[in-house]
Amino acid sequence: MTGTSALPWFAYSLSLAPDVARERLRNMPVLALPDGELAEALEVELVYDAPAPDWGGRVARLVDAPGRRVLGLLRRIPPPGWPLVARLEATLSLAAEERPVRVRTATGAVLSARTFTPPAPGYMPPGPVSVEFLVAHARAAERAALPASYVERLQAEAHLVQTVQRAQAQRPR
Repeated sequence: MTGTSALPWFAYSLSLAPDVARERLRNMPVLALPDGELAEALEVELVYDAPAPDWGGRVARLVDAPGRRVLGLLRRIPPPGWPLVARLEATLSLAAEERPVRVRTATGAVLSARTFTPPAPGYMPPGPVSVEFLVAHARAAERAALPASYVERLQAEAHLVQTVQRAQAQRPR
């Protein structure tokens, strides 16, 4: 990406809240992120199929999904900061692939933005979904002041996944 104007970046995961990123990246400085505006990425959804050993399970990946949407923040990043954003996303949740998304802002404007997602695995990896990641994602959404109903849904998903995975682990084989 080149040019001098700010680049629209859609943050939907742990990069929603710099303080959550700092907690995760103890030894890496986190760049100062500009304020963002509430937005939703259109025609996409989160799928938890990206293996992430550092998270102890699978983390979220953004995939095409007609009629679906993912809430987040739209931030405008000066071009010199773009490589730092890419490194932040890759370090937080292995979101190393840059992809375009259509985004609708709270004012109703629809525009093109860029986001980052983990690469698609070649197969469904074995193992659990990372509850630690789910909990951190819900905290990041809450601290970013995303709508309460969305935060509550993320919190409920984390609790449900934890409950189901615990029950499966305790089930006699």
